[in-house]
Amino acid sequence: MMNLTFDELGNEERELLNEAEKAITDAYNPYNSQARIGAAVRTKSNKIIAGSNIANVSSTVNLCAERAAFAAANAEGHRDIIALAIIGTDGDGVIEDPIMPCGVCRQFMEEYLTINGGDISVICSNSAKSKIIKTSLKELLPLPYAGSSEKK
Repeated sequence: MMNLTFDELGNEERELLNEAEKAITDAYNPYNSQARIGAAVRTKSNKIIAGSNIANVSSTVNLCAERAAFAAANAEGHRDIIALAIIGTDGDGVIEDPIMPCGVCRQFMEEYLTINGGDISVICSNSAKSKIIKTSLKELLPLPYAGSSEKK
């Protein structure tokens, strides 16, 4: 896990984070925190696909930006995701610490390690892009739930 600033990212990483930031404009969350999150994924073929969070008054059906981006990529036939960037704002327009994927998103994305045959690079940023954590999905979720391999 590395702590970086925007200027310390590579060109492709900056591009991915900028696309995630653009996705914030499509986010929907009029409730409580009013957090608006954007995410973007990059495929092995270098395609970038974005998603944003969609909140719901019944919070158990909220859709996180990360899962929205993965689902959009899957709907377009892209399962070879190799990188993810996340950024967001709150009701005041500022989130001081990097946005990190929730546990549900981490487990959801873990399935793609099987599909794409490798790890996923994860870039998590605060609103100002001044605090960025660069990590991997395997580092964020070292011991995922694997279910039972026994047939019943």
